[in-house]
Amino acid sequence: MSAAAKTAWPTGVNHLFTFFFFNFLSVMIVMDSPIFLYTQSLGASATVMGLIAGLTPLMVVFQIPAADHVNRIGYKRFITTGWTVRLVFIAALAVVPFASDASLNQQSKLALVLAILFLFNLVRGISSCGWFPWITGLVPESVRGRYLTIENACNSVGSLVAFLIVAVYLGRDPASYKFGVLFAFSFLIGLVSLAFIYRVPSVPTPEAEKDIARAVPWSEIMRHPPFRKLLWVAACWAAAMGGLMAFVVKYLKSVPYTLAGGEVAVGMPDDLVMYAASAKFAGSLLTLWFLATRLDRMGSRPIMYVGLGLWVLLVGGWAAMAGGLFRPEFAIVLGLYLCMGFAFAMFSMATTKLAMDTVPAMGRSHFFALYSVVCSLTAGLMPILWGLLIDLLRPVNVAWLGLGWNQYSIYFAAVTVVLLAAMVLIKNVEEPKAARMNEFVLDLIRNSPLRSWLRD
Repeated sequence: MSAAAKTAWPTGVNHLFTFFFFNFLSVMIVMDSPIFLYTQSLGASATVMGLIAGLTPLMVVFQIPAADHVNRIGYKRFITTGWTVRLVFIAALAVVPFASDASLNQQSKLALVLAILFLFNLVRGISSCGWFPWITGLVPESVRGRYLTIENACNSVGSLVAFLIVAVYLGRDPASYKFGVLFAFSFLIGLVSLAFIYRVPSVPTPEAEKDIARAVPWSEIMRHPPFRKLLWVAACWAAAMGGLMAFVVKYLKSVPYTLAGGEVAVGMPDDLVMYAASAKFAGSLLTLWFLATRLDRMGSRPIMYVGLGLWVLLVGGWAAMAGGLFRPEFAIVLGLYLCMGFAFAMFSMATTKLAMDTVPAMGRSHFFALYSVVCSLTAGLMPILWGLLIDLLRPVNVAWLGLGWNQYSIYFAAVTVVLLAAMVLIKNVEEPKAARMNEFVLDLIRNSPLRSWLRD
């Protein structure tokens, strides 16, 4: 990175990148595959797994009332306070696996985990109201693509390290107490992450917004044309992604899996699930090379198209696997996870940058609050509905078009349809500076590392 690029944002922003690493090293243990593996061991159904997956986005609804206070309190103070309080609930979660079955049966433990995760995500949802306004104020528009690429890389490295630690520590058939040790580790690393976020500079809230009236014109915000069109795409994307990672884990733990020695087990072993799931963060890191300055130069729209196109192929691959077209071999599952991480990071960063560029400065907190709440409500409610669908379709098993149609193949096929709908909606998104798809493809060809390698 050039010297000009390094000085494009305040020096203290570099502490954010260290925070992202430690934050994701901490929270991915209690918000992703590890917590799903633990609840699966407690006998959670697909509906309960969907509820757990939906808690994080559902609690973001509290950004709406919080938006009235974040400007008065300050973005940084609002976030750091919430990030500190939520660690209390990670500490409480760490105690549950150590409780004996005599004192707490599996159903009681599952209920307690749900209650703790509810409180954890409630605090997270409220405090995250100040996140987008804070970052938008810190990072100039000209380098937001580069910033988001580095942020994603730090998130991915932290998540990858977390998943590898979990995979090595859990092993094939982990005892319950091992999850407690992992949750305690998450708490300690969370404390470390706080030391860095407190060093990030704050930004002043707009004077005109500090005393903003309580009656916020939500209908006018919704009618803002560029914002509304982007919101439709983001909501459709959230509907497809809601609970997907949880249900992939549920699927992998419910199908017959042939071990190395030829023995057939019920479900892929926990350590292999974690190793495969960690590949999505390696895939996410590939965007550091693929996007680089491309997100700033080419705009978000072409990248959103490519990202969704990849997702259609990948979820279609899961549907084919669940339908019996090929078996869930570890190498295939690993490859799917790797590509999912790449496509997810690509689409998410492009959408986030476009949101930051679309939202006007006046009323920024409320625009972002509405954006987050609509997307999060969709991402929070859909896992519950998807989970109910999967449970209801349990008796279904019919052959059609060369595939076996069961609860999981039907689910993955339905998600593919939602992704296709999102691709149709992208054509309405407004981004005047975005490159056309043919220009994007030409840029890929001209700047391909493979082309330089062949020329050398």
